[in-house]
Amino acid sequence: MVIPTRSSCSPSVNHPRTVTYTAPKSVPYSPSKKLSRYRQLGLIGYGQFGRVYCAVNRQTGSLVALKDISRQRLSTHKFLRELRFLLTLEHPNIATCEALEHSASGRQLVLDYCEGGTLRYLLDAEVPLTLREIVALLLEILAALEHAHSQGIVHCDIKPENILLKIVPGGWQVKLSDLGIARLKQETAADGTGQTGSPAYMAPERFYNKYSAASDLYAVGVIFYELLLGRRPFSGTPIELMVAHLNHYPEVPNNLPEAIRPVIRKSLEKLLARRYQTATEMRADISQLLQVLPANVQAYPLSQFPPSQAAPPLPFVTLPYPVEVLGAINISLPKAEAEDTPNQAKILITCYQDKIWFYHWTGAQQTIEGSAQGFALHAPIQSVLPLSSGGCFFTDHSVHLLTMGQGLTTIARFNNPVTATLSPDARWLAAYWVNAESHHQLILRRLPRRSDGTVTTASLQQIPVSNTLGDLVALTAMDNRHLLITTTQKRETHFQVFTRKGQSIGQLKLGTAIKQLVSTGAPYQFLAVEAEHSHQVLQVVIKPYKVLRYRLDIKAAWLLKTQVGYCVLSRQGELRIINDAGKIIARVNGLPHPTTVLQIGPVDCLLVVSETTHSRVYQLNLENLGLDLIF
Repeated sequence: MVIPTRSSCSPSVNHPRTVTYTAPKSVPYSPSKKLSRYRQLGLIGYGQFGRVYCAVNRQTGSLVALKDISRQRLSTHKFLRELRFLLTLEHPNIATCEALEHSASGRQLVLDYCEGGTLRYLLDAEVPLTLREIVALLLEILAALEHAHSQGIVHCDIKPENILLKIVPGGWQVKLSDLGIARLKQETAADGTGQTGSPAYMAPERFYNKYSAASDLYAVGVIFYELLLGRRPFSGTPIELMVAHLNHYPEVPNNLPEAIRPVIRKSLEKLLARRYQTATEMRADISQLLQVLPANVQAYPLSQFPPSQAAPPLPFVTLPYPVEVLGAINISLPKAEAEDTPNQAKILITCYQDKIWFYHWTGAQQTIEGSAQGFALHAPIQSVLPLSSGGCFFTDHSVHLLTMGQGLTTIARFNNPVTATLSPDARWLAAYWVNAESHHQLILRRLPRRSDGTVTTASLQQIPVSNTLGDLVALTAMDNRHLLITTTQKRETHFQVFTRKGQSIGQLKLGTAIKQLVSTGAPYQFLAVEAEHSHQVLQVVIKPYKVLRYRLDIKAAWLLKTQVGYCVLSRQGELRIINDAGKIIARVNGLPHPTTVLQIGPVDCLLVVSETTHSRVYQLNLENLGLDLIF
């Protein structure tokens, strides 16, 4: 297959060079059975002319978007036009086309992957944006259009769905996409191919099959209006929208900042002569807004937070020692003990330095039955991992497995400090360490079972890991077969996926640094806190790769997945519950200021306030907070 490459199709080159792509040597070439260079990971959306998939390059491991182009919905002529435009336009705010792929399903464009979704998500989820953030997004859209218009290309379908987003520290980077119906300026006067585009964002002349750069700027004005007010200037059926765009002037509320109103009015003028003529002109006026708008004022109307309410007094237990690490495990009771009680008991584990105490936790208010029992390890406990058959204790240099049948077993010791984890089925152990020469190592160990269920240990397997990807944030067993290594370097995060046998199967990059990553319990889904922006939580889905940003009014310290949504707690005793779209649905203030938090049920968690000589363990039940939520 011979196609033009992007690097050789610069606008300044009249006759683009070509490059020949051949099948890998290990795969015999066959036009009907050629192995695709890309492995699809999942469906991520629908374009105007076909489906869009998340995929990985089999050779490089890089992530791309595969855009199906249906022959029935987009003719070969128009498809080649879009390909030409994509290959010609090179700009930081325009989605790059990397290649053309032919598959069993037809033609596919290989495009930049934008993990942050589209601008439509920000609008539908009512993500709180400041006026300055809105202006910054508009400036990037206009920068992309300025470049496209300079090459004689009119996009003709500017709308939030065609504005892709990449995550950057604290915000987003715009990538303009979908040039399927873009036009050349010299074609716009005579071409009469019928109306195309989205009526809600179409300029008046578009309904008469007229196109110009000002048509794109009208659509940008509609998006500006929608970002500011949470609604478009006109709504209704396609016919009603056409009538409105042709005849009605939008209402521009007086409570919008005075500097913004003339920009909105000029961008939405009906007559071409009165509208912005170039993206450069509109961009200059919007840039001036940054000089006069306050720094942290949100757009009108705000995504209204629910009113905050005071937390009621919580039941608590006082323990005669500080608590640094808290855990809980489930154990099966003997039949004699389980006759009148559930056959599962919850054991609360409290740790201070190298000491561990156990309590039988009934879950009934603050009741802790029986006296404490415990033991000491040779080093301070760093974390406790609950398992289906017991629990696992981690120190800097060792890992200990606790089961009812076998008691406490040391399953690994290390000469250097490590971060370790166990698979959910406790069949393998993973550890990550950096040696004296700053070489990063992944260590894997199988944990076979004898016929009586006794855990044994296999030999260690050491796998070198790139030390160019930064410092470790989290080591996570995603399931019984896959491991996730999360590292940060400067202002980036890298996710490396390995199999339980140590085979690297992919790497993902995030354009901002995170400092915490916790599983939500859903497959391949996590919550993360940004390193430089603790009031922002990211929902990270590894497969297919997607990252959504949640804005909060508190600094997140603990993240929990509950029955009613994601629960976020701060160190100042503030609690927020957010839904899957990232909208805050409940706010509670005045809780104890925790030093440790542990979730013990779908709506229950424990808050520990640790002092020098003692600690208090509070039980928090979300149902008892008086929230206006259905549990």
